[in-house]
Amino acid sequence: MPIGYVIHRFPWPSETFISREVAGLIELGEDIRIYSFEGPGPAEIALLTPQSKELMARTRYIDRGEAMRALASPTGLRVFADARRTMREAAAGRRLWLLAARAAALAKAVKRDGVTQLHAHWPYATITSHLAARAMGVPYSVSVHAHEVAHESDHFPACFKELRFASFCNGAAMEHLLAKLPAAARDKAHLVYHGVDTAQFTPGPDADAPPPVKLLSAGRITPTKGFDRLVRACAAAFARGIPVELTILGQGAAMDDIRALAGELGFGGRLHMPGWVPHDAVPGHIAASHAFCLLANTDFNDGLPNVVLEAMAAGRIAIVSPMPAAHEAIDQGANGYILASPDDIEGFVAAVAALYERPEAAREMGVAARQAVIAKHDAATHLGTMRRLLQGAA
Repeated sequence: MPIGYVIHRFPWPSETFISREVAGLIELGEDIRIYSFEGPGPAEIALLTPQSKELMARTRYIDRGEAMRALASPTGLRVFADARRTMREAAAGRRLWLLAARAAALAKAVKRDGVTQLHAHWPYATITSHLAARAMGVPYSVSVHAHEVAHESDHFPACFKELRFASFCNGAAMEHLLAKLPAAARDKAHLVYHGVDTAQFTPGPDADAPPPVKLLSAGRITPTKGFDRLVRACAAAFARGIPVELTILGQGAAMDDIRALAGELGFGGRLHMPGWVPHDAVPGHIAASHAFCLLANTDFNDGLPNVVLEAMAAGRIAIVSPMPAAHEAIDQGANGYILASPDDIEGFVAAVAALYERPEAAREMGVAARQAVIAKHDAATHLGTMRRLLQGAA
């Protein structure tokens, strides 16, 4: 029975976890039909993995022209009336007519393709799937990500009344949202981590013994990721005699600012920013490092980025800010370090000093880090959970 996956913008270079989920379900034999309203541009396509490019080729894109034609149909008029009645507040800041038009076009696609259920990622796709499912009388479900539970959550009260289930990428996000919803919502909530391919991310040869202490970080170069804090913390460690080098993988608007800050702090020669790195090249960078560090904001812009877990799966300890889901993977002092706050420079320096002064203990922590990921964050395990949930929603 065909399952419709709805993603507003797909595929996207920084959202490989969605591509892996869809590709994994297809590989398991599920009939997945992918619907999206926006595709990547040439710059983004150049950064896509081969897997994402394959999925892009089989994605059904609903453009504005198709959406507007659907809106003018009897189904479209009903969807628009429903959107005005049930989703006006949730759609604040979005053009309600365009939401309804896309939902109407999605409803027509569902009927044409014989889709028996919908599953959505991210708020925009959730709202359109909610409206389309109501119009066509099919069940729907959603994947909920950390950012939206705190920053884009107005649609959830209406959606949770009707969706079959919601999968959450971490427990902290799940509890944060459930605290805002009626108690019955808990029966529909399921913890399904993105997970890590523990066969791809495996311990390789140890990085050359320090000095230098090679620290790695990765992510979009934006203020919420805290790369400015990380540079300041590394500069402080270096000023205290710890021979630290830092590599940051990724690109973004703040790259020049980060380089300038490192120069001002006398750390410019020890900061390496190679830019965007394909996902299949990340294991090599992890293997060349001694630890993975991320001092991101703690306000649910991130729960715990998957790259932290990938580094742990490869046998590297993590040194991170107290992001909401950090404790779901990191056992303080046993397989990594969770700082007291994003600005805990003293705690960061102490953790790096321990890594430098006791490399054997750090290796033992790395072994524990991998064991923790295998036990709780294995991708195949969580993909199986998602498949069972989807089959149960049919």
